[in-house]
Amino acid sequence: MKWINAKTEPPEEHGHYLVFAPQSFPKNCRSLIAEYYIDGDFKEWYSEASEECLKDVTHWAKLPKDP
Repeated sequence: MKWINAKTEPPEEHGHYLVFAPQSFPKNCRSLIAEYYIDGDFKEWYSEASEECLKDVTHWAKLPKDP
């Protein structure tokens, strides 16, 4: 697995990714699954755990393929 810097190289397409968000909910979990949402110029990370926008995503990685 390769971690990619979210600030310099965000995903090119909408989807679910493993993200590193050190300040986000839940507090004891720094890595979580998040959705990267793209709608025109609007691009944002959303938590699958709380459905809130994540402002502290520093890195992301592709998820493995479904079994």
